[in-house]
Amino acid sequence: MVARLEELEALRAQDEVVAAAQRRGLEAELAAEKEARAAETRAWEALGAELERANARAERAKEDFLKSPEFDSLLAKKAWGYFKDGFWGCLAQFRSNGYSEEEHPASFLDLQQGVDDLGDDDDAEDEEEQEEGEVDGDTEANLPSSPKP
Repeated sequence: MVARLEELEALRAQDEVVAAAQRRGLEAELAAEKEARAAETRAWEALGAELERANARAERAKEDFLKSPEFDSLLAKKAWGYFKDGFWGCLAQFRSNGYSEEEHPASFLDLQQGVDDLGDDDDAEDEEEQEEGEVDGDTEANLPSSPKP
């Protein structure tokens, strides 16, 4: 019986050694996985920061371009293209549908006249503003004074 107890004690000691070795192996594996996860997290954070910097640079570049004379030039060309094509297309449809300029005078179809009228409108607005200023100035001078108590 003592031999059996000694044998069981030896088996138990061996099991403890094996269990301790397995535990150390699992702890090392867990530590490696934690380190890998931490490294991956740092990599994702670095990528996120780089993405934010790239987005900020792109936004600044976009704002700079929108403020640049090059953008103004491109915008003017595009706007003129839309106006020109739209105007001539409208004029062609107007004429193709049988509206003759003799029967139906349409002064808005004359591009040069329209541009000239725009200049006249600006002059008229300036004159109106001057007249309003004179009228306002005259009204203030002609207002009766309030009675004194």
